[in-house]
Amino acid sequence: MDADYLLVGLGNPGEEYHRSPHNAGFEVVERARALCKGPRFSVRGDGAVSACRWRGHALLLLKPMTYMNRSGSEVALWLRRTGLPLERLMVAYDDLDLPLGQVRLRPGGGAGGHHGMESILDQVGSGNFPRIRIGIKCPEVGKAEHVDYLLSPLPEDLWALLGESAHRAAEGALAAVAMGWTRAMNQYNRKEPPAPPGTEP
Repeated sequence: MDADYLLVGLGNPGEEYHRSPHNAGFEVVERARALCKGPRFSVRGDGAVSACRWRGHALLLLKPMTYMNRSGSEVALWLRRTGLPLERLMVAYDDLDLPLGQVRLRPGGGAGGHHGMESILDQVGSGNFPRIRIGIKCPEVGKAEHVDYLLSPLPEDLWALLGESAHRAAEGALAAVAMGWTRAMNQYNRKEPPAPPGTEP
């Protein structure tokens, strides 16, 4: 399949995980598809894909359906199918080290303890690919509660905040396609997240 970029969103399949923090990556590629006015995702093997175009570039959107901890096998498979180099891979995923609502674009790095990213690094053999991190850290959630928090649906106010950051992350990914990673980072990493619900400005 011809593509200039492969944008991957990490998450878990299944309706029970739809609005969970761990599925922030899925939400990013859904927002990117909407911005590109691309076709709905179709399941092909262990991945859901949508092929669209943005500013003259062919973009393949991918949601691995293998569950988070085995995401790397599907990412590696689609890299081989498209023939793309690692620098044309972009991965969007949730990050417990960033406050809920923040977005950070980075040109490379490690997994940061994220099991989906660990799987990808293991399968592709390098961390030299861009990534979009979506903050999901919530001050009210203690470390012992992280697993339940990651996999449980968010209440309406927090889901709305996550949706806003996912939309901004999708815009950042598309900006990187259109004008390069450095300019996209300069533009989108400066943006502050909206204030959490119930806080004073």
